[in-house]
Amino acid sequence: MKEKIQEIILNSIKEFNKEKAKDEVLEISNDTVLLDVNGKLDSLDFVTLIVILEDNIFDKLGKNITIVSEEAFSKKYSPFKNVNTMTEFIVELLETEK
Repeated sequence: MKEKIQEIILNSIKEFNKEKAKDEVLEISNDTVLLDVNGKLDSLDFVTLIVILEDNIFDKLGKNITIVSEEAFSKKYSPFKNVNTMTEFIVELLETEK
């Protein structure tokens, strides 16, 4: 499941990058920084990426999940820091949904 989620996230970043200027695109790797002081995403970009990601999860897995929540932002370590932490968080969300 983890590999599938990671693939969906990386494909979502590719889709997100199609709308961005060349100097604003995100690196496509598991270590890509997302929402962090060193990240390239502003709040609007972050929301856009999350919408793309939620849509792609629904399209690929048939699961309708809400990634951003009070619970997510209240965690000690942000699940939105990079692709790896986001992957772990989404896997956890999907497992608790069952």
